[in-house]
Amino acid sequence: MESKEQTKEIRTAKRNSKSAAKCASIRIKSESKKAARALLAKANTKTFGRSVKFDELFELALTLVTPTHIEMLQNQSMTNEDRKEQLRQGYIKKHGPISKDEFTGMMIAAFQNFVNDTAPQKTVA
Repeated sequence: MESKEQTKEIRTAKRNSKSAAKCASIRIKSESKKAARALLAKANTKTFGRSVKFDELFELALTLVTPTHIEMLQNQSMTNEDRKEQLRQGYIKKHGPISKDEFTGMMIAAFQNFVNDTAPQKTVA
């Protein structure tokens, strides 16, 4: 027969496994955590009702994200190399195939012309 301690441990393990299935950990910056806690504190500054949980705040925030926000995040995640490759793919659609090296050379030539055209003119005194 099981002792009371063993029964208690089994119940605790079952409860922990159920709650573990419902919750997940995520990594966020410490600044984001502070901002979330500040918002929760503001939301919980009231005289009646239960406290607002972080999950509720997070779910609301997710519903407020628009396609424009998603596009902004996607653009922010791009490196300059990604942008250059995007330009190259656009060039390929318009003008046909070009290697990465050839495209870089073409960009350098165009940029060199830009620099030469916009450089301040030296005056001889």
